[in-house]
Amino acid sequence: MNRNVLHAIALCGMSLGWSFAMGSPGQAAIISSPGPETGIGYEWQVVMSPSGPFGLDFAHFHGSVGAKSWAEPGQPVGAKGWTHTTDWVALDLTGYTVPVYLTVELERGHTGNSQLFPAFTLYSGWELVNDDTDNHTFNNTGDISWATNLTYLAHVANAGGPNGTDTGTGSDHVHATFTLNPGLYSLVFGGNPPYTIPPQGGSHSFSATLSTAPVPVPAALWLFGSGIVGLAGLARRRMHG
Repeated sequence: MNRNVLHAIALCGMSLGWSFAMGSPGQAAIISSPGPETGIGYEWQVVMSPSGPFGLDFAHFHGSVGAKSWAEPGQPVGAKGWTHTTDWVALDLTGYTVPVYLTVELERGHTGNSQLFPAFTLYSGWELVNDDTDNHTFNNTGDISWATNLTYLAHVANAGGPNGTDTGTGSDHVHATFTLNPGLYSLVFGGNPPYTIPPQGGSHSFSATLSTAPVPVPAALWLFGSGIVGLAGLARRRMHG
């Protein structure tokens, strides 16, 4: 298991379709390494909450993963990921009371000679019961048979594709935004290089950035609510008129 040292934590804004001026930074996400070590031995624990202006939060950290850790071509479908050469993140969004946008950015590290082609998977739940000691592989594109407390939500592959056998030009940066309810989630970071550039081995550094923001109430609902308040006021005036 990698035991990485926190590099930096800060607060930043996230674009939600409107413009605003940021206030002074609030409390940033809490990042711990290692994370929970029962069940899956999580390399990281990240607690995010609406602690900053406009309910935004931000986490940034660095680590290293195996070159083909997310999708090993030689493994059977349903067990492409290497449990012990990926990095597992126990993400805590229970501090929110409304749905949130989670943006995950995973890129090649800027230290050493990293040649990482990053990829990641998102699950709901934390696996704190079923041990990964004898479960060295995992399903990178669906539910994991031995991790019964995790539910697959989504994945973002790179040039190697979900099976690690695709060819083409890889990217040093992948990202995606998800709409999630408050709760516990698991992210797993790894490498997924094009099949055409073997040998690709060893560990490579990554840089991860997570940002959260509450899902805004649609303007139409605000207008509807304002209209109801206005009608209620008019009704009161008529009753007392």
